[in-house]
Amino acid sequence: MENNFSTPSTPDAAHALAALNAAAESRARVADRITSPWWYHVGLGVAFALVFVSMSLRMANWAVGPFILVVLGLGWTLQRSTGVSMDRYMSTPGASQLSMAYVVALLGLAATGMYLEWGADVRWAIAGAGVLIGALTTGMGYRIDAAARRDLRAGL
Repeated sequence: MENNFSTPSTPDAAHALAALNAAAESRARVADRITSPWWYHVGLGVAFALVFVSMSLRMANWAVGPFILVVLGLGWTLQRSTGVSMDRYMSTPGASQLSMAYVVALLGLAATGMYLEWGADVRWAIAGAGVLIGALTTGMGYRIDAAARRDLRAGL
């Protein structure tokens, strides 16, 4: 039984180079497609800031549900707008390193804000931490996107 595919019996350098170039072009196209629209990282930052501000206002009970819906909605809309579904935070070595640093900073800020507000009775400390977390989320989101694009183009 024969097929319609013609493959050389021994691959030569020209075919190998063409295949490598095609793979590099594919990675570059994916890297271009995973660029998040501006509203994605800003929306995540605002959502994080608002949920922490709601803790200072003692209204977190009603804010957690909408926060989860906003985060899921932003992720769904991002996938629809870019046409790419991938874990942009852990997909490449550079993005995963930045993501880990982001999580450590987020947890540190959240713990500090909670300790100050509930342990040391500093009013609005969680809200202040939330504003910093929102800015951190927005800024790191752009950096993580850039790292993922750079790593994909480099073939990592």
